[in-house]
Amino acid sequence: MEKIQLTRAGYKKIIKELEILSRVERPMVVRELLDAAQEGRLERNQDFQSALAHRQRLEKRIRQLQQILANAEVLVGSNLPPTKVRFNSRLRIVNLSNGQEQEFILVSAVEADAGRGHLSISSPLGRALLGRRLGDCIQVQTPGGLRSYRILEIRMEEI
Repeated sequence: MEKIQLTRAGYKKIIKELEILSRVERPMVVRELLDAAQEGRLERNQDFQSALAHRQRLEKRIRQLQQILANAEVLVGSNLPPTKVRFNSRLRIVNLSNGQEQEFILVSAVEADAGRGHLSISSPLGRALLGRRLGDCIQVQTPGGLRSYRILEIRMEEI
């Protein structure tokens, strides 16, 4: 499997989630299963079936997080002035058709969260921006049509 690039903060967030799921959630689900199992016939026991489904979802998420961590490459920031867009760049761009500005940080798909302004480097816009320089114009095909942007600012985030 190929490496998954993460910021230090993203790596710590995944470790924290894994710890909570493993040390807090998992024991609670086991208790739920044991309590429900004492109620009798398991195949007709709705509480048991619900707890079993919860455990399966929990174990799946734990495996996902372990896989991410096993393939993680934590990238460390640089003190060099940012001349090119790269992983962990904080960007300000303008949509050339409507003048609307956007600001976001380029992160891995695992850390992407539009609500927090974290754009995946593997998204169409992220891929189009990688390697570009301040002032460059790019075009991106979106479901809404072809969009044109200009890079107004590039800063490196502390990771």
